[in-house]
Amino acid sequence: MRRLLAACLSAAIILLTNVALGQSIRLAVDLSDAPRNIFHSRLTLSAKPGPLTLVYPKWIPGNHRPSGPIANLTGLKITAGGQSIKWQRDPIDMYAFHLEVPAGAKDLQVSFDTITSGDSAGATGAAASTNVLDLNWNQVVLYPQETNSDAVEFEASVHLPAGWKFGTALPIKNQSDEIVEFNPVSLTQLVDSPLIAGDNYRQIGLNLTREDPVHVIDMVAESEAALAMTPQQTAAYHSLVAEAGALFGARHYTKYHFLYTLSDEVGHHGLEHHESSDNSVPERTLIDPELRLMEVGLLPHEFVHSWNGKYRRPAGLATPNYQEPMIGDLLWVYEGLTELDAGTISRGAGRDCGHA
Repeated sequence: MRRLLAACLSAAIILLTNVALGQSIRLAVDLSDAPRNIFHSRLTLSAKPGPLTLVYPKWIPGNHRPSGPIANLTGLKITAGGQSIKWQRDPIDMYAFHLEVPAGAKDLQVSFDTITSGDSAGATGAAASTNVLDLNWNQVVLYPQETNSDAVEFEASVHLPAGWKFGTALPIKNQSDEIVEFNPVSLTQLVDSPLIAGDNYRQIGLNLTREDPVHVIDMVAESEAALAMTPQQTAAYHSLVAEAGALFGARHYTKYHFLYTLSDEVGHHGLEHHESSDNSVPERTLIDPELRLMEVGLLPHEFVHSWNGKYRRPAGLATPNYQEPMIGDLLWVYEGLTELDAGTISRGAGRDCGHA
């Protein structure tokens, strides 16, 4: 028994030492084909000779289920020193890819495409149109199996369609024309920081005092007219930020971005994050009173999730990476308490945030 245990531990150590612990992975995402609903990924990671397994995120925070769109990954190529490396998909775990790092190799180059059209597998709608895009980083990354998402660092960059502007909570390192480089962050923070971009863009500041963290609404839309948030609506979101501060008594984030996509061409949703929320609604939501009424509670709900669900979350959802199953036995608190608190701060903010 001891020999068997020793053998198992030795095998685990060999697999782990083929990846530099605490390593930094470079990720370049080319979004220039986003209007065709194709995202191009290129990763560079250090590795040592021997067996290696790369995985695609499976259990996605906020979805609480194994919803990673693995069927939309295509064209996977892995090379080292310009030489192609054969890979094999795991026969049971469709999210895992096995390969052998050749002798003498120090770095691996990994490239693949992600299909994000409305009829792609698992999609509730397209992630992009000819005028807007919504990038969720879990769709464009691979990472070494058994890695804690807090322990692996990503240096990410994006190539935007010409002339497009963007919004994200990720800290920016450099920007020139369509290329944006971000500061190194953990895989956890990367996946937790979506990016929206569009041909029609508007940002509205929501800060009440200089002491508060920066709060903004980043909006992209199919038309410039759809970005016409009225002064009354803007004032309501100012109040929403103030009401949240009064209710919770403190702010745990360094900044907060309400990411707001207005389009009839992409999927509609709301997804919570620590320093942002990813919200997509019909194009005329800000200018059509009936649509406005239907969607008015979305931003307050996702905002509250930053406290209840992100800053503090059910233990079963606090997994070490995106392959470990989540246990959602406390989702009734995750969603129920959030809805209660969202109603409280919305009521204080007024009709344009959900309450008369």
